[in-house]
Amino acid sequence: MKNSTLLILALLLIPLFTNAQDANLDQPTIAESDVPQEVLTNQDTLFPSGFISEWQLQKEFNNTDSTAIRYISKFEENGSSGSSASYLPDGTLIFHSKYMQADNIPETVRLKLQFDYKDFEADYADFITVYIQKREIYRIHLRKDTRVQHAFYDINGNQIPEEALPIEIILFDR
Repeated sequence: MKNSTLLILALLLIPLFTNAQDANLDQPTIAESDVPQEVLTNQDTLFPSGFISEWQLQKEFNNTDSTAIRYISKFEENGSSGSSASYLPDGTLIFHSKYMQADNIPETVRLKLQFDYKDFEADYADFITVYIQKREIYRIHLRKDTRVQHAFYDINGNQIPEEALPIEIILFDR
């Protein structure tokens, strides 16, 4: 009985001590030896202190073709987990995403968010840097009871309609 109680308590507390991040579960994990050298080189150059925990591969958008579309690194940056980077097969960095607790969302964005989504609570955010036509975007994960949705803001606190998002976000970050 005591062991069962401890197990249940542990299972209930685990989510409180872990960082959440959207993970596309459809992307298979691959060995680092299967990642092109150009991608590995850019990962090491752009994120030299990043400890890679996992590589993923996205194939064609319907996952029936064997052609690689992008490689995704999941890594710790400056000792914090929750970062990812997406690369084209030639090593070009598409975007970098970093997990952020709701308390760390900048005040300009947080104030605008509270006005725009009065009835919602911010669970967490991802700070996304798109590198082709450089843009920095906050993707805020919102919750109201059982309803979950995303809101997008630029670094100045201006809301970005989904249809105005960079194509990289629309195609790859869902």
